[in-house]
Amino acid sequence: MPRTRTFFTADTHFGHEGIIGMCKRPFASVRDMNRTLVEIWNARVGKDDTVWHLGDFALGATPQEAAAIFRALNGKLRLVKGNHDAADTLALPWAGPVEHIVETSIDGARLVMCHYPMRAWRGSFGRTIQLFGHTHDLLPPSSLSCDVGVDSWAYAPVTIAEIRSKLSAVTEEPEERRMARLKRKEAGPVDDEG
Repeated sequence: MPRTRTFFTADTHFGHEGIIGMCKRPFASVRDMNRTLVEIWNARVGKDDTVWHLGDFALGATPQEAAAIFRALNGKLRLVKGNHDAADTLALPWAGPVEHIVETSIDGARLVMCHYPMRAWRGSFGRTIQLFGHTHDLLPPSSLSCDVGVDSWAYAPVTIAEIRSKLSAVTEEPEERRMARLKRKEAGPVDDEG
C-alpha cells in the first residue's frame, strides 16, 4: 500500500477572474485557471493524501461551482481560514474543523500554519517552520517561514520535504530572531562583576 503524504497550499482563488491579472497568472480565463489548478493538484495529490489549504480557497465562484471544484480535488482537505473564505467556503465538507491557526508536527517538522505571515511565532528561535499564504509570493521566505501559496510554487501543492529544501538555501533569519541577535550585539559584553 502506498504511503500517504501531506501537502500544503494556499490562495487558489478558484473563480476569481481578477487574480489572473493581479498575479500575472498564465491563464486565458477563470475556467482555464480553475481547470488547470485542479489538474496540477490531482497530478500531485492522491485520494488518501492530506492537503492543508492555508486560506483563500475560492472567491467569485458560485457555491455550486466551489462545491464542484472541491469534489474534483484529490485528498482529504483541511482549511486554515483566509480573509476571502466566506460562509460558502467554510460550509464545504472539510476533513476537520476550519482553523485560524494550527500548531502541529507533520513528517517530523514542527509547524505553525496561518493564512497570514507572522513576524514572530512559538518556536521561531528553534526549528519551528511558519507556513502562510496571503502574500501571493510578495514576501521572500526566511530560513523558517515560507509562502505555500500557488503563486509561489508553480500552482501546485507542496510537501514538507520540498519546503525544507527551499528553506535550506535561505540565509535570512526570522525577523524576531534577527532583531534579538542585533539587540544583544548592541548591548555589548555583560559585566559579571557588576
